[in-house]
Amino acid sequence: MCGIVGIWNMNGPAVEPLLLDRFTDTLRHRGPDGRGTYRDAAAGIGLGHRRLSILDLSAAAQQPMSDATGRYWITFNGEIYNFLELRADLERCGHHFLTTSDTEVILAAYAEWGESCQLKFNGMWAFAIWDARERILFLSRDRFGVKPLLYRWAAPQFVFASELKAFAALEGQPVQINPAMVALAIADYSHLEGAEQTLLVGVRRLPGGHSLRMQTGQAPVIRRWWNTLDHLAAVPADYRDQVAGFRDLFLDACRIRMRSDVPLGTSLSGGLDSSAVCCAMAASRHRGAPAPERLATDWQRAFIATYPGTTQDETPYADAVVQHTGAHPVYCQVRAELLVDQLESFLSRYEGISDVHIGPWLVYQAQRAHGVVVSLDGHGGDELLGGYHHHLQSVIRAAMRVGQFPLARDYRRILQRLDAAEANSPAYGYGRLAREYLWRPLRRAFRDATAQRYWLRIAPGVVRSPILIADADRLRERDALFRALYDDFHWTTLPLNLGDYDRLAMAHGVEVRAPFVDYRLVCYAFALPTASKLGDGYTKRILRDATRDLLPDNIRLRQSKIGFSNPVREWLAGPLREFVLDSVGSQTFRSSAIWDGPAAARATEAAYKSGNTDVLRQVWRLVLAARLEQAMTRWN
Repeated sequence: MCGIVGIWNMNGPAVEPLLLDRFTDTLRHRGPDGRGTYRDAAAGIGLGHRRLSILDLSAAAQQPMSDATGRYWITFNGEIYNFLELRADLERCGHHFLTTSDTEVILAAYAEWGESCQLKFNGMWAFAIWDARERILFLSRDRFGVKPLLYRWAAPQFVFASELKAFAALEGQPVQINPAMVALAIADYSHLEGAEQTLLVGVRRLPGGHSLRMQTGQAPVIRRWWNTLDHLAAVPADYRDQVAGFRDLFLDACRIRMRSDVPLGTSLSGGLDSSAVCCAMAASRHRGAPAPERLATDWQRAFIATYPGTTQDETPYADAVVQHTGAHPVYCQVRAELLVDQLESFLSRYEGISDVHIGPWLVYQAQRAHGVVVSLDGHGGDELLGGYHHHLQSVIRAAMRVGQFPLARDYRRILQRLDAAEANSPAYGYGRLAREYLWRPLRRAFRDATAQRYWLRIAPGVVRSPILIADADRLRERDALFRALYDDFHWTTLPLNLGDYDRLAMAHGVEVRAPFVDYRLVCYAFALPTASKLGDGYTKRILRDATRDLLPDNIRLRQSKIGFSNPVREWLAGPLREFVLDSVGSQTFRSSAIWDGPAAARATEAAYKSGNTDVLRQVWRLVLAARLEQAMTRWN
């Protein structure tokens, strides 16, 4: 897990060493353990790398790294979890290795199998390989976009990096904020991470499951190398066999993500997904997997965000998992004043506009302080298995359309139970939010209405997922839940969460691994029928049944859903009040070209007088956007 950059001046001038150094070191937080650069002066290319040492801590594994022949050079961010198995295959093909890293395995795999090597990797990655003989630059991003990869092509120069702020280091090319994308982030930020456009003009995002190939004198050629629809597993017809298969894949996904030469832990919220990962780690670590495994020896710490005195606090649930697994808990108390104190640093590293995830920010900060460098987390479980309210709404509507009224009633009962479980959590309120905003029939009408709600002066940018466009005909053949999950997993909710947590963790030099995003588990889960995911009175049915002897029942059968969200309504009404009023009263806020600052300020004052927290939540997003704009301006 690291930070990567690259510059290719195709017209020939060599990349200046000081420029490459500066470009590379903008990402020092992603790789605090070392740095390296490579320059091919004759070709006009330079690669940079900031290292977070996890596999093979020796200097031999530093990057950029070349293969034995010196033909291929790589700068790589991520982990290939099945690198031990691939290394054995490559040794049988005649390859020899000088390190015990996964980086060298990627180089050998590319030399042996070319671009098809991507299909052999089980992991998360963003890497660039330079073929010095053929003068070809090849970039690859993992199947589901776990690791970031951004680029800018302004002929004859091509540059890439792991984060937006890195582009500000390029001389004579100050970064410019893209107002339409900022407006989109304010109105509907769930679409931002799945889009190719970014918050900066001219900087684009390589989609997950895509590669990019460059040759001298040619524009980038982008190819989609992964399509989940082409790799759906053959699942058993019997539900009990489905559960057994899911369990085996889930435990193995957790096991191989425990491969590490440094300490690892987990971020534990007390919800079903993070608790399942924590319990599976304990089960996987002790079940006698075949050697050599390279499993971490220090792995039993669970980091828990607590929100004392608020409806958001899940400490009792997390404590139940700690007691069940014997993990060593580390508690991170989340308070509103910490959000204000660390907001500037947060926004500069976060590079986005949504809720300020101060809870996980503090959790990863604590992990690094305790020497934990890798965190296994529960991201992806909801998007894979139907954990959100709107998943139930989609199947209810579909059942009603075809007259399956008993089935619709069954799903409605699950939804009602979820709402009842969350009745005491007004800070989260996802069910109410979903019905009110997220699933209106016409997204464009929703965006227009939202623009008015946020006092926007300009229209939000319109983005379309190339993945969903390409797969539209095939998706029409699938049922309502499949389509909703496919959208969430590949374009909206999961890309947003993965991008959020990558930046939150890497800000502190911590790597996040997500077992639910193991491609084998994904291909299996998408092949399951709806009844295996929503049924028996529960969401995520198969996960609950697959962990029957792993999880305490009060966690396994839990229906309330809170997660790492802040108790924003409570904070805005109390400890954040002065901060919000100061922010909306500032000249920067009032003079914004993106929103009507004076109107929003008047609405804020009225909301505090009337106690209207819905308006305050709308204003809060503008406050964050204004602060982010200030942070991004300082990058230059």
